[in-house]
Amino acid sequence: MLTSIALLMLALSGFTLSWSSSPSRIENTGSAEVTVNISEDELLQVSSDSGFIISYEISATIDGENFIRQSNTLTNSTFPVCEMLPYNSLVEGQHVVTVTLTDLESGAASSKEIEFTVDAVNSDLWSSSGLRVTPDDIVRSSTIVKLLWSVYLPQSDLEVNPRAAYALLNEDAEVVLEGWLTGESTESGMVSYNKDISVSGIQKGRYRFTVVALLEDSLVASSSSSISIIDSWDLWGNNSDETITLIRPIASAHEIAELDRAGGLGDRNSVMADFWIRRDPNPSTSENEYLEIYLLRLDFISQEFSTTGICGINTDRGAVYAKMGEPDIIENHPFEIGNYPYILWEYFTPSLSLSFADYDGYGYYVMEESWSVVDRAFDLREEWLND
Repeated sequence: MLTSIALLMLALSGFTLSWSSSPSRIENTGSAEVTVNISEDELLQVSSDSGFIISYEISATIDGENFIRQSNTLTNSTFPVCEMLPYNSLVEGQHVVTVTLTDLESGAASSKEIEFTVDAVNSDLWSSSGLRVTPDDIVRSSTIVKLLWSVYLPQSDLEVNPRAAYALLNEDAEVVLEGWLTGESTESGMVSYNKDISVSGIQKGRYRFTVVALLEDSLVASSSSSISIIDSWDLWGNNSDETITLIRPIASAHEIAELDRAGGLGDRNSVMADFWIRRDPNPSTSENEYLEIYLLRLDFISQEFSTTGICGINTDRGAVYAKMGEPDIIENHPFEIGNYPYILWEYFTPSLSLSFADYDGYGYYVMEESWSVVDRAFDLREEWLND
């Protein structure tokens, strides 16, 4: 099995919660649906004759009551795994759902809370569900993001179909994307909006999607949801020079030459598709776990090892991390009399000890050992992973 990056600063592992609520026109009660999104790193995958098996249990309470428990066992599942928790007959106002996810193989458990609102609906009130963004919270800049939103019409305006618009705002409240949403009305007085939006080219950072419904240019409903956009690494040969830089630590000289010789974009994409297929530990699934882990490594390398004018992947620590992943032991020695600042990395499997020294004092650490030592450990690890 592949080594996970347990201490990734961007916190891309674990399970997340999202929600959608609907007010009711009967007895002033509403309903809600909480979605539990489970990532691969949260569960232990056990190998069997039929593939990789995960087993888990979800338990949840709402406002400290109404205990729900459901368990599941899946084989060769595609992540993220989504489980829906339905809640009905909810009074208007704020509610808190507490969810505990337990891995039935390891016994590990973690809990999270989410707060949501059930709106009241009467003849004078416009209301809406919370805006749902998929994928939620963290997306890559090459991702297509889906917006889902519902507006509930008051009894006096059941025949209208309000216009709706969206905007993506940065941390300075500047609009970086905007457009209109197409709505679909139902007989119950609800208008549902959805939109697929490309965030390609958007710089990494924290953003906020805002949606508004307009009736005769007056705002009648709105909702917002935040997302973080992170780098989209070119691992497919769209720019061959960039791709070669990113894959050089794990690619053979033959694979680099093959990409360099490829003609047009289609040929380069084909070469890189074969490159990642060769490294897929479980080709029977739609996910490539090796590729997903390598993307996380690139995120970490860019954040932790980049220095002024030098990308993290072009540093010695960045190249080693791309090859070997997170060290089992890290020792930092920033201030020692008579010595330059240095860092020690140790890997247990296979055994590998490395030292990096900062001779200039600017955070650029040079590896002291020969690259042949690292290459041998990398080749040995790859053999074990492919067995």
